[in-house]
Amino acid sequence: MNIKEKITETAERVYDLAREGKYDVNVNLFSKKKNSDKVKGIQVVSARDTAHTKKWRSKNR
Repeated sequence: MNIKEKITETAERVYDLAREGKYDVNVNLFSKKKNSDKVKGIQVVSARDTAHTKKWRSKNR
């Protein structure tokens, strides 16, 4: 498997995770600041409801 296939496979996997709705995908390739202290790249974070969101959703059903 060459590098192009690996990148394509990874991009497809990240796309599937984002579409599922269980995970939030943050993509930060370019920093707006002059110094590059900020982390760049792709960050996959699980989307968890807060107590307030759960209460609000159950109340409005």
